[in-house]
Amino acid sequence: MDRDPIAFTWRTARREHVAAVGLALGLGGPLALLALLCLRDLVGMQVHDGAATGQFLRVAATLPWRPAAEGPFVAFPGWTLPAAELVRAAFLGLAATALASAGLGWAVARLCFRAQARTVAALQGRVTEAILRAPPSARDEARALAQTLGDLLARLDTLFGLAILVPALALGSAGLALVLAGMAAPRLLPTVAAGLLAAGLARILIQRRVQDRAVLRLRAGGTAGRALADLIRRMPAVRAHGAAAFERGRLAAKGAATRDALAASDSRLALARAPSMALAILLPAIVVAVALWRGHDGTTEPVEPGAVLAAGGAFALAVVALSVALRLVGLHGALAGPFREVALGVPALETRAPVRSGGAAFPESGALVARGVGAYDPATGERLAGVDVALPMPGHVAILGERGSGSRVLAAILAGQLEPSAGAVTYAGLDLRAFEPEERARRIALAGAEAILIEGTLRQNILYGAGHVPDRDELIATLRITGLDAFAYARGLEGTVDPNAEPEIARAVVAARHAVREALAADKAGRLVEPFDPARYNHQATVGENILFGEAVGPAFAAEHVAAHPYLRAVLEAEGLSRPLTEIGLQVARSLVEIFADLPDDHPLFETFSLFPASERGFFEDLVGRQPEATGLRRGPAGQRDRKRLIGLALRYSETRHRFGLIDAAFEGRLVEARRSFARLMPPHLRGGVEFYDPDRLTAAASLEENVLFGRINGEEAGAEARVRALVRRVLADEGLEPAVYRLGLESRVEPGLAGGGASLGENAIGPRERVAIDLARCLVRRPDIVVVAIALEDRKSAAMRDRLAALRAARAGRGLIVCLPDDGILQAAEPFDAVLRVERNGVLAA
Repeated sequence: MDRDPIAFTWRTARREHVAAVGLALGLGGPLALLALLCLRDLVGMQVHDGAATGQFLRVAATLPWRPAAEGPFVAFPGWTLPAAELVRAAFLGLAATALASAGLGWAVARLCFRAQARTVAALQGRVTEAILRAPPSARDEARALAQTLGDLLARLDTLFGLAILVPALALGSAGLALVLAGMAAPRLLPTVAAGLLAAGLARILIQRRVQDRAVLRLRAGGTAGRALADLIRRMPAVRAHGAAAFERGRLAAKGAATRDALAASDSRLALARAPSMALAILLPAIVVAVALWRGHDGTTEPVEPGAVLAAGGAFALAVVALSVALRLVGLHGALAGPFREVALGVPALETRAPVRSGGAAFPESGALVARGVGAYDPATGERLAGVDVALPMPGHVAILGERGSGSRVLAAILAGQLEPSAGAVTYAGLDLRAFEPEERARRIALAGAEAILIEGTLRQNILYGAGHVPDRDELIATLRITGLDAFAYARGLEGTVDPNAEPEIARAVVAARHAVREALAADKAGRLVEPFDPARYNHQATVGENILFGEAVGPAFAAEHVAAHPYLRAVLEAEGLSRPLTEIGLQVARSLVEIFADLPDDHPLFETFSLFPASERGFFEDLVGRQPEATGLRRGPAGQRDRKRLIGLALRYSETRHRFGLIDAAFEGRLVEARRSFARLMPPHLRGGVEFYDPDRLTAAASLEENVLFGRINGEEAGAEARVRALVRRVLADEGLEPAVYRLGLESRVEPGLAGGGASLGENAIGPRERVAIDLARCLVRRPDIVVVAIALEDRKSAAMRDRLAALRAARAGRGLIVCLPDDGILQAAEPFDAVLRVERNGVLAA
């Protein structure tokens, strides 16, 4: 791999760079020359306004070695045109070259962007391939290489796209400036050449000073940030000992040194700009003086103003191109180091990949043999030494050993996912390292840890890496084997159904709603679910939910915003509920502050039962402390804020759940009246914000479970939730909706969260137990020849583990299975394994 970024982009996107340079110089150069010649002729004709005719686009130059009698060398005679037509032709030529230059610039820019995209893709692809093929022991090197590449791409700018084109344009522009200077007068050539050289040197000096100043400012900013962070750390001591004056002096002394260094850098930069400013004044004056010079004898003809203007325009273009080229040179210098690190890191990582024996077919069956194997797993800290085992495949093998014994290392070695530091593992006589990782993982699957989740649905996470898509029945069977069926089913009940996209499912859900009601009545369990009745207050719902009597669609009437909505506030005011709800909110706040006074913010009881989040705890404590009665709330914006927060607290209150005795039957009736007013008076533009409950129609914004129940489970009945959900599951199965529930569960979004034992706290987060099950499901749906399970199937009861193990062995009948188990107690009453290994003290014994 090339170690220079310019060489790498040239080798990667040579066609694009050649095409861009060819267009820019081959077409852009003539267009620029044409535009400057048109400008020359236009100005020349305006200066000599008395001339009847003029030469349009004549290209001629006085050659020093050509005899004066022969006149200038004429490369193109041009056309003789009347003055008016020449002016018109010059204007049209300028307009045409402007349009053509715009189109050419677009085409060249597209080529440059394509070259940069291709180069970046090639660089990322090379790094990605090196990381994918790196062994597990090279994880730190891969992480460092990825970090370096990320830093490089963040600072890349346009180096890959313009690094070849811009220097070529600078050379072409300089050549054009010299050509036009020579056409104007030979004596202008050294002046223009010296001017380009001086402008380049001045720009280099400024660029170096700017870079030094940027580095110094970055360093100064870091120093200031660390000093202030240290001051914040010291603040308790500063307040305790009154050391503010000392800290001011200390920070001022540190700041003085930084300011002096920055002042010196600014001074050097200003000094570097001086030559550039001087050249900006001197160069035009020198060019004009040379152009008007008549010679020692006064017989030399002055240069035509149009020719001087054309040469000056070419000179300006060359200076601009030279400045851009020098800026790219500076960018190249800044990125050459990181690119070199990547260029050295990729081959180093590639050499860590084991050598593959191309063409070796993966055997269908054979003995899985480890001879003299030793290995260390940096992820778990487990190690093994002197392992000698031979396992016939397909067969079922149990590895007994507690966590930390080395059983997981043995499983990873047998699956080919951990390379042994000594010895070798073979399958049917072929070294596992000889096969491509993708093929080996396809044939030998390892469920070795909690699954690393991806952004997407539960189905996408289970099918991650699968070569085929299993049918519905096969996928559900896999869910049951791994224990994910209950999780997916619960997720499905939380999902929503779009009646427009799935009208048959929507009708079936409404039918199931009536079937559930009949089943509850038949079991004399109607009291376990309180239905949504437009004429009755639902005691299982909050005050706010009772007023809305529907599901919020969008953020307008969402639970966190509903208290501040002007329409709801107007309804509450019209129904005379604003003050009662404010009083309820204040009593709720007072009760909660008292109940949770001794509990920390992160206590589970506070998180579960508090009606306000921990971030608002201080506000309500202060409000309760300064406001004994709701009638004495402050006036003005502060009082309105307090009322809004208290009403929001009241809207989240449920008498059944919180039991503060704040709502009686009469007040429930007033809330039901407010419900009717809320629905009846709602303006048309707000109707889309709430989907009201309808007993004969599916509520698209509500969950599947709420649609089936069309109510809430009675929280006052012990065991009601389990009993109702069992009945619902039975009804859904009878109605043929169970596959739809699983489908909704599999289509639910998951939140990747953290790997390695961490947990995300998001709404769609998945816990460690489910992650383990997902990793096992990923292995099973791929239908590999051998499945190696390096994690406990169930870490609760032995009986449940036996059932899960039996289901797994039944699913893998006739195919290879290696499973790690904590002890031999699980093997009792189980069908005998083909082989049992016991791992103790970093060694393997036959059981």
